[in-house]
Amino acid sequence: MGLETKLGDGVLTTQLDKLINWSRKNSLWPMPFGTACCAIELMGTLASRYDLARFGMERLSFSPRQSDVMIVAGRVSIKMMPVLMRIWQQMPEPKWCVSMGACASTGGVFNTYTLIQGIDQFLPVDVYIPGCPPCPEAVIDGMMRLQRIVGKDTVKNRMDE
Repeated sequence: MGLETKLGDGVLTTQLDKLINWSRKNSLWPMPFGTACCAIELMGTLASRYDLARFGMERLSFSPRQSDVMIVAGRVSIKMMPVLMRIWQQMPEPKWCVSMGACASTGGVFNTYTLIQGIDQFLPVDVYIPGCPPCPEAVIDGMMRLQRIVGKDTVKNRMDE
């Protein structure tokens, strides 16, 4: 007599972490912060040819209180950084950050005093997408890497923070 015969056909058993992570990783709502050519590539990734919606990210949220992934695409100036940090602070937990392109990740070719040389100095970045600008396939790969990170998260780790 196994557990399957006692529970019947209409019951599914799983671990709570796996259920929560499955629902989170398949319904990420990105908050785009695009400032340059990387933002155009992000728009191309969301269009019908590459269709980021098949990964559960079809709803771009331009409200930080309704999003859980911030995609920083393009260069960020010193004057924009407080705005970016305020948006990040308004996002509910759990939240993740994606740095898209060379400018957001390292400042790119713009090594000037007005631009941030990598947003990881101010925000915790989970995934870096390389390129100048990155092609849509690289963006999709980065979002799939983020889904793997979200899938390995545990509720216990979130409660300890």
